[in-house]
Amino acid sequence: MRATVEALVELGYAGTTTSEVQRRAGVSRGALTHHFTSKAELVLAAVDHLYEEFSAGVRRAAADLPADSALRIRPGVEVIWERFHGPLFVAAMELWNAARTDPELRAALFPHERRLNVQLRALSMEVFGERVARHPRAEAVYQVLLTSMRGQALTYALQPDAPRSGPHLEHWVTIVEAFTA
Repeated sequence: MRATVEALVELGYAGTTTSEVQRRAGVSRGALTHHFTSKAELVLAAVDHLYEEFSAGVRRAAADLPADSALRIRPGVEVIWERFHGPLFVAAMELWNAARTDPELRAALFPHERRLNVQLRALSMEVFGERVARHPRAEAVYQVLLTSMRGQALTYALQPDAPRSGPHLEHWVTIVEAFTA
């Protein structure tokens, strides 16, 4: 899995071939095809693996946040935003872009993305606590926050050395605070 993610991040989807993953992982072609019958299946399994690591990291960070929901907002936004800088985000964006023109990947990616979005929403609400999670408009705030973060992270993909903090961080905190006031 690690070899697949590294290839996606370094080479992009087009450069991530089963031969390249096989070489990086040091496994035979038979061993690879025994577990994964297609490239799409392989890369989606790798992203699932990475998402499990990501989830564990978010849960560890959330455990250290203050119990008071109001005090969790700023550090909660920061915890989520930090996750848009790692290999999971890069790998996911590679797959989204490739799925636009690859029908097999697109068909495999849709149910996978729906499941991950449900998990990510639950995880995000764990970060912000019960007060935010139970608010009747929690879904709307969640969608605005994550789509905005995704867009900002895509901008940074073109500017890898740009600082990751800026007015957008304050805007996100303000949105969540206004929603919970």
